[in-house]
Amino acid sequence: MKILQLLPKVPYPPADGHKKSMWGVIKHLSQRGHEIDIIAYSQNQDYKKDLIEINKHAKIYVIDIFNSNSIIGAIKNLFSGVPYNISKYKTKEYENFLTKHLAAKKYDIIHVTNAHMGWTVDVIRRITNSPVVLREENFELAIMERYYKNQQNPFLKKYAYMQYRKFLKYEPALCGKFDKCIMMSSEDRKRLLKFNPSAKTNVIPLGIDKELLDIKKEKTENFSLVHIGSLEWYPNYDGLKWFLTKVFPFIVEEFKETKLYLYGSGITKNFYFPDNIKDNIIVKGFISDIWNDVIEKSLAVVPLRIGSGIRVKILEMLASGINVITTSLGKEGIPVEDSKELIIAENEIEFREKIINYFNGKYYSKQMSENGREMVRLNYLWENITDQFEATYKDLLN
Repeated sequence: MKILQLLPKVPYPPADGHKKSMWGVIKHLSQRGHEIDIIAYSQNQDYKKDLIEINKHAKIYVIDIFNSNSIIGAIKNLFSGVPYNISKYKTKEYENFLTKHLAAKKYDIIHVTNAHMGWTVDVIRRITNSPVVLREENFELAIMERYYKNQQNPFLKKYAYMQYRKFLKYEPALCGKFDKCIMMSSEDRKRLLKFNPSAKTNVIPLGIDKELLDIKKEKTENFSLVHIGSLEWYPNYDGLKWFLTKVFPFIVEEFKETKLYLYGSGITKNFYFPDNIKDNIIVKGFISDIWNDVIEKSLAVVPLRIGSGIRVKILEMLASGINVITTSLGKEGIPVEDSKELIIAENEIEFREKIINYFNGKYYSKQMSENGREMVRLNYLWENITDQFEATYKDLLN
């Protein structure tokens, strides 16, 4: 098949969950002989150094624009019916390039990633009859709803609520324009169908590289916690800030030798660590080969309070054999049970108690590790996920 992918950013290198999701689809479809073209925004990324690797799997066309937030843009958006996070991705440069490109080249399938790029469906329909699918990595209105409900600043809470109301009208209707809307989880599919029962949907989760299943844990650093995630994505920032305020000081009080390792970008500029815990925090920042660095840590914390879709980092940690504690929201879309594949805690009291119990040896950590790996092997390897994408495309072509 000849497939055109319309993306909000260059998908390589796959250093975060968003890029891993996009690049995994491209790479594995390419390996099966499909011809992939990409049109993406640059987002100020120095992508030229990555072209050799990208060109092994796809031909990429880059629109050199950074869709950044701005106060002026946010104020202007008060008079628009399109949510601000969506509106800034619609540009004349992208529209003009896409129009000329589709007039010159024909595709079997056009694959659009996320509601941010969903506006392109109207351009596509004017030019071609090719089936168009929307890959929703997150159901954005669910994220905005949780954001405004957790917001303490009254001005931001009001603005976020207004954005949420825009998403209610915009995103479900947008999804209905596509021949297929591919959701990341059954929970997000149910949410979409609640607002637009006529939307044509299915569920395909993200994939995990099978090599993670082969990582060996030689030893464990006692009383060690690890948090993975860029703090430039607000749900990660919100969750870690909550954890450092409400949970971690009590763990340190109980076990003074506890260490919390922080991996990901944006940590040093986003956080000030109080004196009572700063000596227990080790900032590792961004590390390209992260799994061999974290495999010896005792327990990973994913204190997510805002989000939708599926957390790739949880699946990767389970595949690597790392024990995880998270919220019900964090494990959403993943078929796991409390104390079987991972630990689930809903509030600061449960987080404190369960981490203390874990450090005291009250969980079968080795069995949880084995259960988590088996769950990933059965449900989330890229070979199986690629089968599902191929089947979806073929059904539309038939």
